[in-house]
Amino acid sequence: MKKYWWILVIPILIIGAWLIFNPKKPGYTELNAGPHLQGNPDASISLVEFSDFQCPACQAAFTMAHDLIANYGDKIKLEYRHFPLPQHSYALGAAVAAECAADQGKFWEYYDLLFPNQAKLTKADLSGYAAQVEGLNADLWQVCAASGVKEKRVKADLAEAIKQGFNSTPTFLLNGQKVEDWSALPGIIQSLLQPAVSLNPAASATSTVK
Repeated sequence: MKKYWWILVIPILIIGAWLIFNPKKPGYTELNAGPHLQGNPDASISLVEFSDFQCPACQAAFTMAHDLIANYGDKIKLEYRHFPLPQHSYALGAAVAAECAADQGKFWEYYDLLFPNQAKLTKADLSGYAAQVEGLNADLWQVCAASGVKEKRVKADLAEAIKQGFNSTPTFLLNGQKVEDWSALPGIIQSLLQPAVSLNPAASATSTVK
């Protein structure tokens, strides 16, 4: 029987190797899968941005979005959605990291750290940003990030972008319609909120009579 000892040992070695190279991810229960909104949720002007944390153009759009909320935050609603492009190797990881922050109600605070630091999006960098966000439980964030649970949320946004035929970032929808030139958004929104007032000819004539 001794010569058959290897029949028992080999399966044990295989199982051991599998456990070493395929460690079980820590358990984590998703806390928040809702949309990421800024501004007035009841606003008549709705802006949806599909974006990528590693995209240079999205960094410029990040600044524009901040300005829009600062100027018209009580009159518009801005929703952020993920569109990590495959050529950006850190984009998916950054999106998942932001979702883990969102689980603790800190999406926008984490978002504010990602775009200004596009050149630093490694796992170590993302962990460092989690430690910087005030009120964020970094240990819980780490468990979320390691679990991979939030990838499903990010990939759902990605699938929606692909379904709609989007092929570049950022892509903006204004009241459901794709905006071809997103850099024109400040002017478009201003015109919607502050339309030009046509002068009443009679009133104008009266005002000029002395």
